[in-house]
Amino acid sequence: MARSAPHPWHGSPVEGARAVVVGVVPGQSARVVHAAAELAQALGANLVCVWSDSARILVGTHDDGSLESTTLDPDHLDADEASVAADDECAAEVTEHLSGYKGAWRFVYTVGEPTHALAHVAHEHDAWMIAVGSRRAGLGGWMNHLVGGSTAGRLAHTQPIPVTIVPQHPKESP
Repeated sequence: MARSAPHPWHGSPVEGARAVVVGVVPGQSARVVHAAAELAQALGANLVCVWSDSARILVGTHDDGSLESTTLDPDHLDADEASVAADDECAAEVTEHLSGYKGAWRFVYTVGEPTHALAHVAHEHDAWMIAVGSRRAGLGGWMNHLVGGSTAGRLAHTQPIPVTIVPQHPKESP
């Protein structure tokens, strides 16, 4: 099992302000976070960047807000150091993408199915909208879409708030 502590706000969150929630994954194009940050700034909203690690499930929560989770793969040896590193690595990526951003933002690590996690965090933060990146290009992205459908599609059909899809790799126009 692994334990992940909550991440602090960067900047001062606007008290009572709604949020823009953006789904992030390790290695994702910075375009997704940048677009969500622009939307949050235009709306006077706080920005909440959420990574839901679908390879893990929640075991429990602690009073300090940290999550206790375990891997779904029974053959995977669960090393706390590896789990914390994955959490920290994605948080560091988001921090790099948002360097220079003046608005308040935070990184939220959670586990489980991304659609449910994004919806839960959006509800917690009274979100204006949820932003997600388009699916990965290539065979891997197509297979994920074929097997489970897109996160954006599932959100659009189940959430009462708007869902914005940010193209991760737009084709260059002439």
